[in-house]
Amino acid sequence: MFKQSEFMARCAARGLDEAATARAVTVVAVLEQSAAGPGGTLADAEPASVERHVARLVETGTADESTLMAMARYFAVIKNEQLAIRLLAYLLPVGVLPAMAGRLRELEGDAIADRVLAGLSFPPTGAAPEAYPAATTDFVTALVRELGAERAERVLDWNVHGIPVSAFAPERERLLELGSVDAWLGDYHERQVAELARHAADGTLWYEQKITGAVVEFVRSHPEVQGGVRVGDTIFVTKIPYDPDRYLRETDPLEKRRLACHCPLAASSITENGAGVPAAWCACSAGYTKFMFDVAFGEPTKATVISSVLAGDPVCRFAIRVPASVPRG
Repeated sequence: MFKQSEFMARCAARGLDEAATARAVTVVAVLEQSAAGPGGTLADAEPASVERHVARLVETGTADESTLMAMARYFAVIKNEQLAIRLLAYLLPVGVLPAMAGRLRELEGDAIADRVLAGLSFPPTGAAPEAYPAATTDFVTALVRELGAERAERVLDWNVHGIPVSAFAPERERLLELGSVDAWLGDYHERQVAELARHAADGTLWYEQKITGAVVEFVRSHPEVQGGVRVGDTIFVTKIPYDPDRYLRETDPLEKRRLACHCPLAASSITENGAGVPAAWCACSAGYTKFMFDVAFGEPTKATVISSVLAGDPVCRFAIRVPASVPRG
């Protein structure tokens, strides 16, 4: 297997034990047998062959998250960023719609949840991102029809990915140390720029994103991106584009919107006719965005979607309400 030792080292560095690493190697070895390129390895594998292999795993019910991650991690190791990013996009929507259905049931009760979910089905683990927009549209449409816009937003606006509080606990400590929101926002943005610069320098992916010098300078010059700017009692946050390097080079407005969208449950629905997934779904992104602020401020915040690419806007932008108890400047 091409670069097997490097792949095993990466698995170990990510905390996999010997058994899990061996399983990951087996996953990639099977993929290699199925989708090797002309050279006999995955170094020159065709993306379509890899995706057909994943589709076969879905059909047999063996496309679990660890399998998808092993393949994505392998392509990152061999520097095939196109396939690494694509396979990570397969992972991102896993569990989101079932989690939303669970929250609906928790907040609104079984009778309402049953009415919203009647006749709906969600894609299986390992389904391509393009399989999700139709299911997402059906869910959001039924949710808003049953609950109205405000109650539907309450269902969608939360930490759906289950990020632990501990992930952002250091930000609360830093805020308390600096003593004001403005000082903390500036400090946070500087740290984010520095992290992006490290990825640009060593060529590693930042989450599922390729970072270049142009991306670093873009973020550096836009404090709302990977940071926030306070105006009165509101912090404005602009989402970094999902594919920032291509976004910055793209000139077509429609394609820029697609490249900006982080949501694999919706991005492929952005067409010349708008977006198939209703913009109400972007309350989910607001919930993701506000969670760090909830933790840093020590209490829940209110997040409002100011603009979103699903609504036809060029960027996704949110307003976070600063609680009265938090020192501003």
